[in-house]
Amino acid sequence: MLVVLGACLPAKRKSAQYYYENKTAIEEVRLLFDSLYKHQPFSAGFSDRSFQYYLLEVTTDSVRYIYDTEKNKPLATAAITRFGYDTTLSFTLARLLKKIKCLWISKRSFYVNQQRETVTFLSFKSVANTNLFSENKYYTLVFLPHPISSKSLREKVRKGDIVQIEGLVYFLISSNFR
Repeated sequence: MLVVLGACLPAKRKSAQYYYENKTAIEEVRLLFDSLYKHQPFSAGFSDRSFQYYLLEVTTDSVRYIYDTEKNKPLATAAITRFGYDTTLSFTLARLLKKIKCLWISKRSFYVNQQRETVTFLSFKSVANTNLFSENKYYTLVFLPHPISSKSLREKVRKGDIVQIEGLVYFLISSNFR
């Protein structure tokens, strides 16, 4: 009976504690990503949850290219050179993403009060799969460029949909990691 009840209880989520334990590596990932992103917009992560196959998504003015080391490792590696990314920084970023078990890093733009806002986000597996009935949820760190000024976003923070960790760092739980 206790085993059945244990399977129905919500699993432990990653929270601010994970951020604080990995803060140095997370900041290094973010700074490396921003440095490479300035050269050419891209997103990166893993195409599998075992952190074996890297995925690189490069965005140009007209086309989005997707390279996956599971499908074609030489082509994915050549893309780094093709788009002029610093290879040392790129491979360092990949190693750090794997080290902190980050599934995806990207930037997302949206409009608030007719102003374009761009945030950086990192996604992690968020819920331990000890609960047979839980759906996959992902812990997402969001780095804002400035304090929240939108009334609707402040309301999401108040309701707990978005949780402030410190300063301009927030997290949320999502059903998607990209």
